[in-house]
Amino acid sequence: MNEPYYPEQDEHQIPLGVKYETKPLWAEIELTFGVGATGAAVVIAAFEASFTGLSVSYSRNRNYYGRHRHRLLKYEAVCQAVDRLAAAGWIHHYKQAPGNRGWQSAFEATPELIDTMQNIMAGEPRLKLARLPQTTILRDENGKPLDYNRTRQIDRQDRKTEGFNEAISAAEINHAEPSNVVGLPTLACPLARIHNKNFGRGGRFYAMGASWQNIKSEARRALTIDGEPAVELDFDGMHIAMLYAEAGLPLPQDCHDISGWPRKLVKVATFTLINATTEKAARMSIAHSEHLGELAEPGSQDAIGKARALIEAIKNRHAPIAGQLHSDAGARLMRKDSDIAEAVMAELILRRGIVALPIHDSFLVPASKRDELQEAMMEAAHKIMGVYLSVSEAGSK
Repeated sequence: MNEPYYPEQDEHQIPLGVKYETKPLWAEIELTFGVGATGAAVVIAAFEASFTGLSVSYSRNRNYYGRHRHRLLKYEAVCQAVDRLAAAGWIHHYKQAPGNRGWQSAFEATPELIDTMQNIMAGEPRLKLARLPQTTILRDENGKPLDYNRTRQIDRQDRKTEGFNEAISAAEINHAEPSNVVGLPTLACPLARIHNKNFGRGGRFYAMGASWQNIKSEARRALTIDGEPAVELDFDGMHIAMLYAEAGLPLPQDCHDISGWPRKLVKVATFTLINATTEKAARMSIAHSEHLGELAEPGSQDAIGKARALIEAIKNRHAPIAGQLHSDAGARLMRKDSDIAEAVMAELILRRGIVALPIHDSFLVPASKRDELQEAMMEAAHKIMGVYLSVSEAGSK
């Protein structure tokens, strides 16, 4: 059986959402593509995703459609619109068979859709970003949305998220190179906070549409925020640092340095171990990692053996916290790192008026605000964890 699939958490696809107020385009899109308001949302999502190189995921399971979905995204309307656009050759459709758990259907824009939308957008002003119907989302172990009772804490959390979204929506977040697309795409996007199974797990901030989170780290270095080059800072080994902090121990110097193993592979494998529910799941994930490619063919028996040896090396390197590895600690730690992210954005966005864009344990700000970001990150970590975590420019380690 495949691992549970969380639509808003797949970095290789963009979940279908209504990022823009598409009403100004309804008439022309219906005339051109033969679809209504929901179809317009699908067309815009496919068009914008094409600039990130990613496909758009959506569900053909009625149970995935709950109150957190935009009013245009109803089960029947979405499926009919996607099927109609696919039949007309406007999108490439990757439809999953019923009962194929763990994966969702997806679609991509064809060159014809891209060219047509380029022409349509050339005669339109930039579309306004839509407001999310819900900024706190709770999902079960299979990614199905769950209803929950409102609390004062959730109300306070939502007010903060809405404040973040107001500032981000007003910002110009673009690639450094000028785009020849009139009106689209902007990488500004509203955030929602997504929890897994209960409010003590997960809680990370996800941009609900094509955004700075959907592009590769190398491309993020070319972003501008309100016309100024951006800088990205991240916490060094955040989750493993959290585990050492919980144990009351200092983090070893260069915790991803293990003799005989590529540092990048160790870093990825350690993160996998922290988030896995079983050692077998961690071993198979590491064995199929592209980062293992220089040592063995990913997925081969040799790769599985290498993964097993690497896991033992990591456990020996981090013996004091080895009992927390492959124990499903990741979701619990994500709740803490999401609280840190909220504290960072509250300080920068709400108190200082600085646009800060989260990528889970890293953040983008205008380059001139680098020092303010570093200070806010370290103070937020100390507030939540009781320790100062080290911060560096993304990709420098």
